[in-house]
Amino acid sequence: MVRRFIWACGICAALACNTAALQTPPRANEDAGTETDAAPEDAIADAPSTPDSGCPPPALLSVANVPPGYMPAVTVTIARLIDGDSDNFNFPNAQAQGVRLLFVNTEESGGPEMTDFGVQTKEIAHAYLRSAKSLQIAVRESRPGSGMPDLDPYNRWLSLLFVDGELFQTWLVRQGLSAYYTVFGCAPAPIHEALLYAEAEANAANRGIWGPGPHNDYKAVLEQWIGNRTCRPNPYKSPYCG
Repeated sequence: MVRRFIWACGICAALACNTAALQTPPRANEDAGTETDAAPEDAIADAPSTPDSGCPPPALLSVANVPPGYMPAVTVTIARLIDGDSDNFNFPNAQAQGVRLLFVNTEESGGPEMTDFGVQTKEIAHAYLRSAKSLQIAVRESRPGSGMPDLDPYNRWLSLLFVDGELFQTWLVRQGLSAYYTVFGCAPAPIHEALLYAEAEANAANRGIWGPGPHNDYKAVLEQWIGNRTCRPNPYKSPYCG
């Protein structure tokens, strides 16, 4: 199947990023966030062929693939866009709640650890969310069956986000905007396989963090994230699939 991507040219030109590495699929919508940047409508092009990653293509997961241990997915709207991996959303009870996306960790877009690539990532991710027709969130439970949200140290709900029916975490990793974040363990199936294969594809195509640019040293980052844990391979030490 031929897939089409929106190249984030307008955003990247303003931020001097590598447009060959960062691409976004087509969208059309709006949001309630504070930023105003958006990918230009005339920036639609077929993605170049992707080098063989050695893995299958990542599956496009929907809310039907949410594993046990998560609350039912609900439709939300944007309250405030903050970062590449954390934003505020309006839940059905009209409560604006901070959400931290599980299994991804984008570079910082503010504060002492800010990087140029973190700023680029935020702008690209926010343009993608703003263009969505629907947003759904499945919050991980604090313990299976509790019906209570799992919280991070900042009281954000640890969640899976689905943009127009597809898992946003997979998109972030596939675009090279984040590596598959496993400091706190690998994702359950089938999310684990989707994220691992998405990272393999981004790596093979030199997208985002896997190509040259003003980003962190991911050989050192992944050594810290993975260490001696064996739930996923370290691509600097062994192949993803084989």
